[in-house]
Amino acid sequence: MPCKEKLIASANPPPRPEPVRCRKCGKDVAAEIGNGRRGDYVCEACRKKAEADPAALLHDLLQKGGKQAAAQVPKVAGYEIEKRLGAGGFGAVYLARHKGNGARVAIKVLFSKVAVSEDAREKFLREINLMKELRHHHIVALLDHGSAASAFYFVMELCEGGSVGDLMARNGGKLTLSQASPIMMQALDGLAHAHRNGFVHRDLKPQNILLDRSAEGWTAKIADFGLAKSFQQAGFSGMTMTGHYCGTPYFMPREQVIHFKHVKPTSDIWSMGATLYNMLTSQTPHDFPRGRDPIEIILRGGIIPIRRRDRGIPKKVAEVIDRALLNSPSDRYQDAAEMREALAKVL
Repeated sequence: MPCKEKLIASANPPPRPEPVRCRKCGKDVAAEIGNGRRGDYVCEACRKKAEADPAALLHDLLQKGGKQAAAQVPKVAGYEIEKRLGAGGFGAVYLARHKGNGARVAIKVLFSKVAVSEDAREKFLREINLMKELRHHHIVALLDHGSAASAFYFVMELCEGGSVGDLMARNGGKLTLSQASPIMMQALDGLAHAHRNGFVHRDLKPQNILLDRSAEGWTAKIADFGLAKSFQQAGFSGMTMTGHYCGTPYFMPREQVIHFKHVKPTSDIWSMGATLYNMLTSQTPHDFPRGRDPIEIILRGGIIPIRRRDRGIPKKVAEVIDRALLNSPSDRYQDAAEMREALAKVL
């Protein structure tokens, strides 16, 4: 009897799972995403073709429909994209205009490099919903967001002045203390609000502090709050958690390399100290020789005191920056409010 059961089982093997297909071109992508992976996916070839204009691929995916796309099409269709402002490893940022009221916004488009399951999508979008509630005059507002297949889009407040990194480039690579001080004080004000509400940025740098014009001059606003961290922790970047990190090495403290999932406001303090250091000197707290692994430098290399870069920086200001960059988190300012207060006393 057991033998007969085995014969029946071998004659009727379990059905093979349906192939996973690229949502753009329809080809079988099982080999590309790996065995056992399921979910929405756009193949590497289609993403490569879309590098020049990721928004066009997003539009195609939305038009194809899907569980979330139908509800999101009217909102995306309500914006007319005018031009691309910049591109990164996972997508691009566009200048767009609301067709109804003419308001100008920035739309960031990101593409997952792995298959996106419904559970992973919902968890990621729940985290982004939390970021949407983080409203402050010195934090870039997230106005809307949505997804289609393995693409995600984020409608954000537009900052006409570009980033602090752009301003530095226009000024020969660095800023004077009088230029940098109000920008840093405003950014610390926004960051203090986030820290009070339990948020840590994890990727602070000159490119993530944006500038808007006001009657008094520049208004600084922190951008991408939690977006890079949430995208990577969801697994959409294609990186595994082991051996990778979230953030930008030149502006990253040692503990963020080792325990990036559990960093605290003191890690943002290090990054803000490194950002101000860079704004004033055009250099970074570590030397990064060509050919050396930047992570090795962070883990083993020493920090160069800022007045060794530029003796013209006032000693009291240098002391604030150098304290923010101490290796031990417990020796730094404990949050952005404390650093802002210390900086205000010496400016």
